[in-house]
Amino acid sequence: MPSHKLQVELRFDGRALPCGTALSLQGAPWYLEHSKFYLSEWRDQDGKALPLVNNKWQTSETVLVSIEQRECWQDGEMAGNHKVVFDSEVDLSEVSELQFVLGIPFAQNHQNPLAQPSPLNLSSMFWTWQSGHKFARIELKAVADSWAFHLGSTGCDADSAMRAPAEACEHPNLLVFNLKRPKGKAQTLVFHIDRLLEGIRVGQENSCTFHPDESATCEQLLGNLRQAVIEWI
Repeated sequence: MPSHKLQVELRFDGRALPCGTALSLQGAPWYLEHSKFYLSEWRDQDGKALPLVNNKWQTSETVLVSIEQRECWQDGEMAGNHKVVFDSEVDLSEVSELQFVLGIPFAQNHQNPLAQPSPLNLSSMFWTWQSGHKFARIELKAVADSWAFHLGSTGCDADSAMRAPAEACEHPNLLVFNLKRPKGKAQTLVFHIDRLLEGIRVGQENSCTFHPDESATCEQLLGNLRQAVIEWI
């Protein structure tokens, strides 16, 4: 039977992260308040595009994964979006290598969000026309502290924040993933939160929202993302 869907889940220390679970970081409980990220440009081992179904969480090229931990149960269901749904012409059982980008391509990244289709129209995932979207928004909160990682393009040259750049940004920060088909069911993408945080002491002073004084933390996080943070199982 053809397979058209991938589930997406978060894991910490190799274990699934149920709704409302505290993370043990630096000897204290931290809670994941937001976990959102855009995945786009899906292709197979031959470079053939794998189109997505259009719905409120997806365009034909881009999906917003939204796995919330705060107020994560609503009307008996998990809030947000925990899956990638491909067009009916796509059969994932025939895909031996899955390629996709964490981020949004330049052509779609700097448009007026009010005129874009869902899920590219969310103000909470947009900086400015000049800088474009937040490709990822990961936020943690403790009793008396917080930490944030907002990934997006930087070094975008435009006449003002309300104008789109004419050329690609100096640092696009688009991360390409090439995942070999695993043995077994191959029905889930796993985002490993602990691997993202490797070498990071979480706290407000070590956040990364790409301000000039956050370069060391941002470089560490970008390096971590290039490792096996997303896994196909």
